[in-house]
Formats: sequence, C-alpha cells, structure tokens
Amino acid sequence: MSRWGVSSDAADLHADALVWDMTLPILTPGRPERKAELFARAARSGFDCLSITLAIDGMDFRAASQQIAEHRRFVRNRFPTCVLVSSTDDVLRAREAGALAIGLHFQGTTPFEDELGWVELFHALGVRHALMAYNEKNRVGCGCHVSDDTGLTDFGRRLVREMNRVGMIVDCAHTGYRTTMETIETSASPVIVSHTNAHALCAHPRCVRDDQIEACAAKGGVLGITGLSAFLGGAGATPERLVDHIDHVANRVGPEHVGLALDYVYDIETFEAFVARMPGMYPPDAGYRDMRQIELEQAPGITQELLRRRYGEKEIRGILGENWLRVCREGWKPTERSTG
Repeated sequence: MSRWGVSSDAADLHADALVWDMTLPILTPGRPERKAELFARAARSGFDCLSITLAIDGMDFRAASQQIAEHRRFVRNRFPTCVLVSSTDDVLRAREAGALAIGLHFQGTTPFEDELGWVELFHALGVRHALMAYNEKNRVGCGCHVSDDTGLTDFGRRLVREMNRVGMIVDCAHTGYRTTMETIETSASPVIVSHTNAHALCAHPRCVRDDQIEACAAKGGVLGITGLSAFLGGAGATPERLVDHIDHVANRVGPEHVGLALDYVYDIETFEAFVARMPGMYPPDAGYRDMRQIELEQAPGITQELLRRRYGEKEIRGILGENWLRVCREGWKPTERSTG
C-alpha cells in the first residue's frame, strides 16, 4: 500500500486526476474549528475543486448575499492554498498552481425571490449553479418531500431560461419528480443533479429514478453521487457502496454522466440536531437521523474501487472530475462586463 492506504496504481491515478466534488454544504451548522480545517483536509485527500453551498431555500436575497460575502472572505483568507473560481479555466489554473479551487452554488431558488434580475447579480458574485427546490415547495416548483408535486411553475420556467442565458447551471437535486422532469424539458442547456443517488438501489425520495437519470443524460448533464448513508442504502457509507451507485448510473447512461458530490457534512452531530428542529424540510421518517458518511479522507478508496471493477483510466478520470469539467465548460458563461 502507498499513501492514502490504497494501492500505488490507485494513488498515482488519484493524485494525477482532476478530482472535483460538486457539493460541500459548508453552510450547514457546525463547530468553527471543524469548518476551518475543511479545505486542508480536502486538499490532503486529493481534491482539486469543491463547490460549496452558500444558500438554501428559506433564505431571502439579503441572507444569501450575506453568506456570499462571508464565505468569499473565508476563502480569500486561505489564499494562496485556496482560490475562488468562476470559470473552468480558473479551475485548471488553480490546480496547476497547487491551489484548491472553490466554486459557489445555491441549494434552492428562494434567494432570487421573484426578481429574475437577481440571477445575473448572483452570477456576477460567483454563483454557478442552483437547484430548483430544496425538499419543500417554493415559487419555482416542488421539492422531493412534497406529496403532490405540481411541477414547474410559470415563474420557474422563466427562471430556468434566465439561468440558461447568464450561464448558471440548472440543478435538480432535492427536487420532486415532476418538477425535475419539466425542468429538464424546459432547459436549453445541460441540467445536472448535483448530489443524489440511484432510487433503484435506495428507495429514498432524495434519490432519482431511472427515467430521471436518462432524461438528465439525454440533456447532456451529470449526476453527482453522494456519500451519505441515508441515500446509499445497503452496506451504508463505504466507497464500495458509493461505486454501486456509480455502476447503476454508468450502466444506464454511460460513465460520462456520473461524478462525485459527497455532500460532506463537516459536523454531522450538529447537523442532526438542526434536522430534528426542521420536520417539514426533513421528515422524521425519512432517515435523516443517525447518519453516517464517507469521509473526505476515503476519496482515494473510490478510485481504488473503480479500478478494482475494471473501469478504464479515461472513465475514472471522467467520474473523478472531468465530467464536471465538461458540463461546466458548456453551461458556465463569463460574467458580462460593462463597456461604458
């Protein structure tokens, strides 16, 4: 065994590959000392790019703006080991410089309130993807825990088109079935499901069904696989179980449509206490308590398991990060600058 406790072949590939995690919910409640060490832990585990959550549904424009300001400062204070990115070229430059690239996203659309113009404003502040509805119903559509999913609203359709226009990727994680399918149909650009798992392997409302997987892939999108036991099912939070879900997506639509999004909760005990106070957003019978997760340090084990299952090097590099690179190259657009 070499570093990370994996084979030398797995360690060499993991170190050389672009490793990109599309969802790290840094906004979740937690102890400051655990939050402060997050990026260093990720870098030591071979990650090159992390997208961090800065707002969820229930937050308005002001609250989301405050979180952006706070976390842009949080990242800047860790320069040059971490850098904020807004383009795929930024990601590659950061990696070349030995820095951890940090992107920004929202888990929900309530920060836009009813102002389409705020999409462009948040894009200018670095937000590069936003999911439609976080578990519950909002003005855009329905989340995955809404029993009667009424689908994408008229405002939701206008919002999707505006996100397409400015270059903010549309995300259907946490979103209800009908709202997801109508969002994918509406979008002119690739749609992602940033952090999810396969419903066929774990029948949780947060997990996507096979026709959702196929619709996302047909639009050119990518589905990120989480490392949380509630959504992995089976043997729980292990690299082997996570690769079971990668296998399922890859077998349905090809390995070019699957990536990593561990949804890593840096203080899971504090998060579980928060969840217990929010039964509408996190139904008590939905498995959100006594959760386990794949730790950041276990990421090289995912590479080893992919090698053991005889994925090719090109496929593994795609799953680890190049699939996210591809979809972001297509979906992201640079911030427009005034010519006046």
